[in-house]
Amino acid sequence: CSDYLERDVEFVHSVQRVIVEYIQSVYPGVKKLNYVSDGAPQHFKNNKNIFNLTYHYTDFGLPASWTFCATAHGKSAVDGIGAAFKHRANRHTLCSNSSSVILTPEDLYKFARHNNEINVFYMNRTHIKHNCERYDLHDRWKQYRVEEWIKQIRSQHQFDPIGIKKVECRRTSCSGNIETNEVNN
Repeated sequence: CSDYLERDVEFVHSVQRVIVEYIQSVYPGVKKLNYVSDGAPQHFKNNKNIFNLTYHYTDFGLPASWTFCATAHGKSAVDGIGAAFKHRANRHTLCSNSSSVILTPEDLYKFARHNNEINVFYMNRTHIKHNCERYDLHDRWKQYRVEEWIKQIRSQHQFDPIGIKKVECRRTSCSGNIETNEVNN
Protein backbone atom coordinates (compact mmCIF):
# COMPACT_ATOMS: atom_id res chain seq x y z
CA CYS A 1 0.00 0.00 0.00
CA SER A 2 1.15 3.54 -0.61
CA ASP A 3 0.04 7.14 -0.66
CA TYR A 4 2.19 7.46 -3.80
CA LEU A 5 -0.48 6.82 -6.40
CA GLU A 6 1.68 6.62 -9.51
CA ARG A 7 2.77 3.10 -10.34
CA ASP A 8 5.90 4.19 -12.16
CA VAL A 9 9.54 3.12 -12.32
CA GLU A 10 10.37 4.97 -9.11
CA PHE A 11 7.63 3.05 -7.29
CA VAL A 12 8.72 -0.30 -8.77
CA HIS A 13 12.35 0.17 -7.70
CA SER A 14 11.24 1.10 -4.18
CA VAL A 15 9.01 -1.97 -3.99
CA GLN A 16 11.88 -4.16 -5.18
CA ARG A 17 14.01 -2.83 -2.34
CA VAL A 18 11.29 -3.70 0.20
CA ILE A 19 10.86 -7.17 -1.33
CA VAL A 20 14.59 -7.89 -1.26
CA GLU A 21 14.93 -6.72 2.36
CA TYR A 22 11.99 -8.92 3.37
CA ILE A 23 13.24 -11.99 1.48
CA GLN A 24 16.76 -11.63 2.89
CA SER A 25 15.44 -11.28 6.45
CA VAL A 26 13.13 -14.31 6.26
CA TYR A 27 15.04 -16.51 3.78
CA PRO A 28 18.73 -15.57 4.09
CA GLY A 29 19.83 -18.49 1.89
CA VAL A 30 18.08 -17.20 -1.25
CA LYS A 31 20.63 -16.75 -4.03
CA LYS A 32 18.51 -15.15 -6.77
CA LEU A 33 15.05 -13.63 -7.24
CA ASN A 34 12.74 -14.07 -10.20
CA TYR A 35 10.04 -11.43 -10.37
CA VAL A 36 6.83 -12.62 -12.01
CA SER A 37 4.32 -10.00 -13.08
CA ASP A 38 2.05 -9.02 -15.90
CA GLY A 39 3.52 -7.04 -18.75
CA ALA A 40 1.76 -3.72 -18.25
CA PRO A 41 4.26 -1.34 -19.90
CA GLN A 42 3.31 1.69 -17.83
CA HIS A 43 4.07 -0.24 -14.63
CA PHE A 44 6.53 -3.00 -15.27
CA LYS A 45 7.62 -3.96 -18.76
CA ASN A 46 9.55 -0.92 -19.89
CA ASN A 47 13.16 -0.10 -20.64
CA LYS A 48 13.83 1.77 -17.40
CA ASN A 49 12.70 -1.13 -15.22
CA ILE A 50 14.75 -3.62 -17.22
CA PHE A 51 17.73 -1.26 -17.08
CA ASN A 52 17.31 -1.11 -13.28
CA LEU A 53 17.16 -4.91 -13.28
CA THR A 54 20.74 -4.95 -14.61
CA TYR A 55 21.70 -2.97 -11.48
CA HIS A 56 19.71 -5.23 -9.14
CA TYR A 57 22.75 -6.99 -7.69
CA THR A 58 24.62 -3.69 -7.26
CA ASP A 59 21.60 -1.96 -5.71
CA PHE A 60 20.34 -4.76 -3.46
CA GLY A 61 23.07 -7.42 -3.20
CA LEU A 62 20.96 -10.12 -4.85
CA PRO A 63 20.74 -10.97 -8.56
CA ALA A 64 17.31 -11.11 -10.18
CA SER A 65 15.49 -12.00 -13.38
CA TRP A 66 12.03 -10.97 -14.51
CA THR A 67 9.35 -13.13 -16.13
CA PHE A 68 6.28 -11.46 -17.61
CA CYS A 69 2.89 -13.17 -17.92
CA ALA A 70 0.10 -12.15 -20.25
CA THR A 71 -1.24 -8.68 -19.47
CA ALA A 72 -4.73 -7.95 -18.15
CA HIS A 73 -6.03 -11.50 -18.37
CA GLY A 74 -6.69 -11.79 -14.65
CA LYS A 75 -5.70 -15.44 -14.55
CA SER A 76 -2.36 -15.52 -12.75
CA ALA A 77 -1.79 -16.28 -9.07
CA VAL A 78 -0.94 -12.63 -8.44
CA ASP A 79 -4.29 -11.58 -9.91
CA GLY A 80 -6.03 -14.05 -7.59
CA ILE A 81 -4.24 -12.72 -4.51
CA GLY A 82 -5.09 -9.15 -5.48
CA ALA A 83 -8.72 -10.05 -6.12
CA ALA A 84 -9.05 -11.85 -2.77
CA PHE A 85 -7.48 -8.90 -0.96
CA LYS A 86 -9.77 -6.37 -2.69
CA HIS A 87 -12.82 -8.54 -2.01
CA ARG A 88 -12.02 -8.71 1.73
CA ALA A 89 -11.45 -4.95 1.91
CA ASN A 90 -14.69 -4.20 0.02
CA ARG A 91 -16.66 -6.59 2.18
CA HIS A 92 -15.20 -5.04 5.33
CA THR A 93 -16.17 -1.56 4.16
CA LEU A 94 -19.71 -2.60 3.22
CA CYS A 95 -20.29 -4.39 6.52
CA SER A 96 -18.63 -1.86 8.83
CA ASN A 97 -19.84 1.09 10.77
CA SER A 98 -18.62 4.51 9.68
CA SER A 99 -15.71 4.52 12.14
CA SER A 100 -13.95 1.58 10.47
CA VAL A 101 -14.47 2.42 6.80
CA ILE A 102 -11.35 2.27 4.62
CA LEU A 103 -10.80 5.78 3.27
CA THR A 104 -7.04 6.16 2.83
CA PRO A 105 -4.06 4.03 1.80
CA GLU A 106 -3.05 3.96 5.47
CA ASP A 107 -6.50 2.61 6.42
CA LEU A 108 -6.16 -0.12 3.80
CA TYR A 109 -2.72 -1.03 5.13
CA LYS A 110 -4.00 -1.23 8.72
CA PHE A 111 -6.90 -3.40 7.59
CA ALA A 112 -4.54 -5.68 5.66
CA ARG A 113 -2.11 -6.06 8.57
CA HIS A 114 -4.88 -7.23 10.91
CA ASN A 115 -7.17 -9.16 8.59
CA ASN A 116 -5.09 -11.05 6.05
CA GLU A 117 -2.63 -13.86 5.72
CA ILE A 118 -0.89 -11.90 2.96
CA ASN A 119 2.26 -9.93 3.73
CA VAL A 120 1.50 -6.30 3.03
CA PHE A 121 3.94 -3.40 3.25
CA TYR A 122 3.40 0.34 3.33
CA MET A 123 5.57 2.90 1.55
CA ASN A 124 4.84 6.58 1.77
CA ARG A 125 5.83 8.99 -0.98
CA THR A 126 8.77 10.26 1.09
CA HIS A 127 10.25 6.74 1.20
CA ILE A 128 9.96 6.49 -2.59
CA LYS A 129 11.56 9.90 -3.10
CA HIS A 130 14.46 8.98 -0.79
CA ASN A 131 14.91 5.67 -2.59
CA CYS A 132 15.24 7.50 -5.93
CA GLU A 133 17.80 9.86 -4.45
CA ARG A 134 19.75 7.09 -2.71
CA TYR A 135 20.24 5.19 -5.97
CA ASP A 136 20.45 8.28 -8.24
CA LEU A 137 17.80 6.74 -10.47
CA HIS A 138 17.04 9.85 -12.51
CA ASP A 139 20.72 10.45 -13.27
CA ARG A 140 21.12 6.77 -14.15
CA TRP A 141 18.35 6.99 -16.74
CA LYS A 142 19.42 10.35 -18.17
CA GLN A 143 23.06 9.34 -18.49
CA TYR A 144 22.29 6.35 -20.70
CA ARG A 145 19.05 7.40 -22.42
CA VAL A 146 17.45 4.00 -21.98
CA GLU A 147 13.98 4.77 -23.39
CA GLU A 148 14.71 3.07 -26.73
CA TRP A 149 17.19 0.53 -25.39
CA ILE A 150 15.36 -2.75 -26.07
CA LYS A 151 13.52 -2.68 -29.38
CA GLN A 152 10.16 -4.46 -29.36
CA ILE A 153 10.32 -4.95 -25.60
CA ARG A 154 6.64 -5.92 -25.52
CA SER A 155 7.32 -9.09 -27.51
CA GLN A 156 9.89 -10.28 -24.95
CA HIS A 157 8.80 -12.11 -21.79
CA GLN A 158 11.98 -13.17 -19.98
CA PHE A 159 14.78 -10.81 -18.93
CA ASP A 160 18.04 -12.10 -17.41
CA PRO A 161 20.79 -9.57 -16.63
CA ILE A 162 24.30 -10.66 -17.56
CA GLY A 163 25.99 -7.52 -16.25
CA ILE A 164 25.28 -3.87 -15.65
CA LYS A 165 23.63 -2.36 -18.73
CA LYS A 166 23.43 -5.80 -20.40
CA VAL A 167 20.48 -8.18 -20.47
CA GLU A 168 19.40 -11.35 -22.27
CA CYS A 169 15.82 -11.28 -23.55
CA ARG A 170 13.63 -14.19 -24.63
CA ARG A 171 10.16 -14.47 -26.07
CA THR A 172 9.41 -17.22 -23.51
CA SER A 173 11.16 -18.09 -20.26
CA CYS A 174 12.58 -21.34 -21.66
CA SER A 175 13.29 -20.20 -25.22
CA GLY A 176 16.70 -21.04 -26.64
CA ASN A 177 16.47 -18.00 -28.91
CA ILE A 178 18.22 -15.32 -26.85
CA GLU A 179 18.59 -11.67 -27.82
CA THR A 180 21.31 -9.76 -25.96
CA ASN A 181 20.83 -6.02 -25.44
CA GLU A 182 23.50 -3.69 -24.12
CA VAL A 183 23.29 0.02 -23.42
CA ASN A 184 26.07 1.99 -25.04
CA ASN A 185 27.49 5.04 -23.29
